[in-house]
Amino acid sequence: MENLRLFIAVELPDDVKTELGNLQNKLQNQGLDDLKWVSSNSLHITLKFLGYTDNEKIESISRKLDEVSRQFNPFEIGFKRLGAFPALSRVQVLWVGLSGELGRLQMLAGEVENGMAALGFPPEKRRFTPHLTLARARPGIMPASQQAIADVIGATTYISSVTVKVASVSLMGSQLFPTGAVYSRLHSARLRIEPEKLAY
Repeated sequence: MENLRLFIAVELPDDVKTELGNLQNKLQNQGLDDLKWVSSNSLHITLKFLGYTDNEKIESISRKLDEVSRQFNPFEIGFKRLGAFPALSRVQVLWVGLSGELGRLQMLAGEVENGMAALGFPPEKRRFTPHLTLARARPGIMPASQQAIADVIGATTYISSVTVKVASVSLMGSQLFPTGAVYSRLHSARLRIEPEKLAY
């Protein structure tokens, strides 16, 4: 019985990945050496992390995602401002915040959460916080480095010039390698098409 490391995400178009990659490069060039950067090709918005899962469950997860996605029309989101978890002064995760129709994104994430709970996946203990991870702190990062990162983040203003039309939700597989994680799409669940957008 094979297990796969799975998560559910909103994938990003290439122009958005390029812009966010440029933002990562700008930050890297300011000496943030104690961060491990997510490859720009792998950037995504995580809705639900499922963890290692029996691959026989992929079909039922995909059907549930289709069911959830049909409840929503496509919507748009953008990106603005930088932040860190758990706090700016104790950075472990560096993120860029989201803008746009966040209420709809949160509702979508909530329905994904409910759908996966119905399949036996434990619910998240924390409320969904709309964000996109840019980098993670390397193990053993020192307080002085965390403060240096906080200073750079605090001095950086960012508002994206691109937006994302969320029209589908993807079930993703993740393989871990020494060089980083490699993601692959296992299923794509399309959001409902608005009646006025249908072609006759």
